[in-house]
Amino acid sequence: MMGVDTEIEGLRAAVSRHFSVTQIVVNPFAIAFRVAVDPGTMDAAFDALRRDLIPRNYIPSITREQGVYTVNVQKRPEPKFRGTQVNLLLLIATIGTTWVAGAWNWQAYAGVPLVSLDAFLYGFVSFTVPLLAILGAHEMGHYLVAKRHGVRASLPFFIPSIPPLGTFGAFISMRDPIPNRKALLEIGIAGPLVGFCLAVPIALIGLALGAADARPAIVNGGGEIFSPSVLYGWMQSLFPQALADPFRRHPTAFAGWVGLFVTAINLLPAGQLDGGHVARALFGEQHRYLSWSAVLFLLVLGFFSYSWFLFALIILLLGVRHPPPLNDLTKLRPSRQVLGAIAIAILVLTFVPTPFVTVPANAGFAFEMTAAPHGPIGSVNVTISAPGQDTFAVNVNNTGNVDITVHLEIRPQNLDRIGWTLRIVNFTVYGGSSPQNVTVGGPSTFVSLNVTQYATVRILVMIPSGQTPGVFTFSVRGGVSGPGTPNPIFEDDLDVNVTVA
Repeated sequence: MMGVDTEIEGLRAAVSRHFSVTQIVVNPFAIAFRVAVDPGTMDAAFDALRRDLIPRNYIPSITREQGVYTVNVQKRPEPKFRGTQVNLLLLIATIGTTWVAGAWNWQAYAGVPLVSLDAFLYGFVSFTVPLLAILGAHEMGHYLVAKRHGVRASLPFFIPSIPPLGTFGAFISMRDPIPNRKALLEIGIAGPLVGFCLAVPIALIGLALGAADARPAIVNGGGEIFSPSVLYGWMQSLFPQALADPFRRHPTAFAGWVGLFVTAINLLPAGQLDGGHVARALFGEQHRYLSWSAVLFLLVLGFFSYSWFLFALIILLLGVRHPPPLNDLTKLRPSRQVLGAIAIAILVLTFVPTPFVTVPANAGFAFEMTAAPHGPIGSVNVTISAPGQDTFAVNVNNTGNVDITVHLEIRPQNLDRIGWTLRIVNFTVYGGSSPQNVTVGGPSTFVSLNVTQYATVRILVMIPSGQTPGVFTFSVRGGVSGPGTPNPIFEDDLDVNVTVA
């Protein structure tokens, strides 16, 4: 009993060095000290008390009810993990999975075999290193600022995953309660701010590397593309060459995009997310409205991208409401509120409602004019004197995202029976290293086009003598075959109106 009394007396002496104690109440969970408080010095006095009690394994908190201030002192919680073995094992595993993801992304970008030295070497340098640097910097931002505020925190726990990311991110475990709103804000925003400042230059470097790479497009047939945020879209506009093939993404640019997207997710003002810390620091108990609004927002987004349902469920399981800091009485200064405004701005600039979009394979073509105005056409008008002949040209453009073969044939509409001659003379394919000219000389031909090519087709019309003046019509029919066609043949007709003078 004397030992307990001595411990209580020691705690009373510690509290009395910073506050005037008026009453002591002992309960099974904490020792409550009724104190007199000077609001102007309360924050500094409480933080000094907290730092005094840390070596004795005690944690204080301060509350105010009906004008009475109470300092509650209880045992400091014991950390669940004391060593770093788990952190190290997870880091090694995540390096391995992101290395495989790097090879995966490099082979898709460069067109090399997945299981090759080239894929694993360049994938590690271009994707694994920048992605882990962003995630590691994010978590170390939390860790270092927590240490500065005297809050115990674990080293980062990295979470391995499968390609194309190779990781679900990382987190640190707070092993002490947060002392006050200022610390809550600074610890919460430190990670996203550091990660954001690293992700932006990494994304710019990746976009520059992609724009400088002159290799031809190798990916077609649809696929998955990631949606740009407002900020990433602006950065893409600085390197328009990088958008030539939307299905090819430089791994470093992708790592930067992932870093920005992770920043946005963490800044959502919900529960235990970094944005939840910021919202709790800024708005106190009123943060719960923002938190529930964020969960509702994610549930709505879930109808467009199912992964948001899972994310909303995780937040609900972990808790939508954020616990208060030990000192929830001292409000933030305007200079700290600016940090909250910065967090909101970063969230708006980096959030993407539908992160990944699957573009299906699509095979299609269109007849287009060979001179301005360009664009799809349904008919061509030609004037020829009888007897006589003329040649006109139309473009056949690949409008899909797969390589196609277009079967062209002339349908004379009985004009051949009255002596007309209609045939395809030749066509020239553009869009490759050099134009390819093919001689035909018949009523039909096959034109093969990749996703970047079009062909200029020349058609000869010969009118026999004795043809009466008037307007005569025949057609050119095209059928396209390629991956992703709804039916084996997709047909389109071009009407040719010939005015005989």
